[in-house]
This record gives sequence, C-alpha cells and structure tokens, in this order.
Amino acid sequence: MIQGLKNPKNAAVLGYGAIFLSALFFGAMGLLTRMVQGAYPASLFNMVRGILGILVLLGLSRFHLFPLKGKHFKLLAARGIFGSFASVCLFKAIIGGAPLATSTALLYTFPIFGAIFSWILLKEKLNAGEIAAVFVAFIGVYTILDPRYQPLSLTLIFALLAGFLHGIVIVIIRVLRREENLFVIYFYFCLFLVLICIPGVVNPLQVPHLRDMPYVLAFGLAGLLGQILITYGLKYCRVATAGIVSMTEIFYAGLWGALFFNEMISWTLVLGGGIVLASGAYLTLSEYGRTKDPPQRGDFSTV
Repeated sequence: MIQGLKNPKNAAVLGYGAIFLSALFFGAMGLLTRMVQGAYPASLFNMVRGILGILVLLGLSRFHLFPLKGKHFKLLAARGIFGSFASVCLFKAIIGGAPLATSTALLYTFPIFGAIFSWILLKEKLNAGEIAAVFVAFIGVYTILDPRYQPLSLTLIFALLAGFLHGIVIVIIRVLRREENLFVIYFYFCLFLVLICIPGVVNPLQVPHLRDMPYVLAFGLAGLLGQILITYGLKYCRVATAGIVSMTEIFYAGLWGALFFNEMISWTLVLGGGIVLASGAYLTLSEYGRTKDPPQRGDFSTV
C-alpha cells in the first residue's frame, strides 16, 4: 500500500476517491437532519458535530502530530465564527423544509462570494472572465430561486446566506493556511461551533430522544469523516480540482432527497445549478491559475 502511494497515478486515484467519499458524507448530513422530521434545531446537530471534532483532535494532538495552539487567534476565531453561522444557516434551511439539492446548490455559491470578498478584503483584481463568471453565477442563483413561479421562502434565504458566509470563510482560510496547520483551523471551527450553538441547545434544553440519537450522532460522525477524507485527499490531488470534485455533493443531496423524501428535481434547479457550478468551477481554476502563492492544503473547506 505504501509502495503504491509512491506512484503518482495511484496516489491521485486515492486522493480523488477520498474527495468523492467526503462529498458523500457531507451530502448525507442533510439527509440525517431531515430524518428526525424537524424535532430538533440545527444547533443541536452542529453542537454534536463540534464536540466530536474537538474530542478527536484533542486525542490526535496527544500523539504530538500537531499543536492545537494557533498563531493567529483573531483570524482563527473569525473562521470559526463565520463557518459556524454558515453551518447553522445551511441545516436550518434543510430542517425547515428546503429541498436538499436546492439547499446544497445555493451553498455552492461560495466560490462566487469568495471571489468578491477576495477583491474587497485581499485587494485581488478580477480579470474580465472572472467578473463575467460572477454576474453569470447570479443569473444561476436567480434561476434556482425562481421567484416568478414560487415565493422566496426564508429557508432558501438561509441556504443562500450559508453560501455567502462560507465565501468569507474561504478567504480567511487562504490567509491562515500560509502559517497554520489545517487541523488547527478545523479545531477552532469546532470550538466556536460548540460555543455558538450552546444557546440554541440549552434554551430551551434540547435532549434527543433515544430513538433519534443514532441520527444525531451519525450527523456529527459524517461531518468528521467528511473533513478527515477531504484533508487526506488534498495531500494527493490539486486543490482547485478537488474543490470541483467536491461539488458532487449536490448530486448526492439530490439523490437522497429523491429517494427518501420524493423531492423533485426541477428544470430550474438543473439549469440554475449548472450555471452556478460552471461559474464556480471557472473561478476556482482561475484563482489557482493566477495566484502568486502555490496551492496548499486547506484552501478548500466545507461547512
């Protein structure tokens, strides 16, 4: 197995396989929140996810694999806060009844918002193609929301807000990854995720019923495994391409929605989602084609 990893082709296959599996686990998280039929808030699911992440990373740090003390606390805290609210918004949308595929497609607007925030915060210039991709992407968002034929629901607004917030997150991660270990960044995300979710869990107190506990724990485990797999995969494949492969999460979300909840895949979702994904893929590849910094692990992250 170790000898096989020395072969670049074999390593790439394993890397992209891990990315595909991570998308499968991340896509399953929405399914698990919906299985309990809205009995618990998004805060409960996310708090369990954060606790599991903290416990595992604390355990790994005891083997001196990496230090958990970061060098840039303010940026780590910002990544944790924005990422936490993005995660809560996404699963609040799904628990509220937003279709799984639609919610996930709106989440994947984050490369578009990331390009905008890179221009605002990092003073990075966008070329003509990137500016066009941003405008085209918003046409895709409008097509997904389809306000001409359906009311703009609060759940869909939460899903789009998740993409907006995660756009800020990937810009912060681009700065952090220059000096911070990826696991340190994830540890602070889990830490702030727990802190932010505490009020929604304790007031009123939310205790899962015994029959629902497997779904809640499986949600946290799926998030943890998804993060570990994407971290492993990024060791063996290009970051930009990995980001595009991870977009298969939309396919898995649509599959779960159709199989378990009879959710229909509308032509507006297919068309709008395709436009958003194509624009996001172009922006992702364009960014790593022009950046002065070499692509490193941790540029791509999921909520």
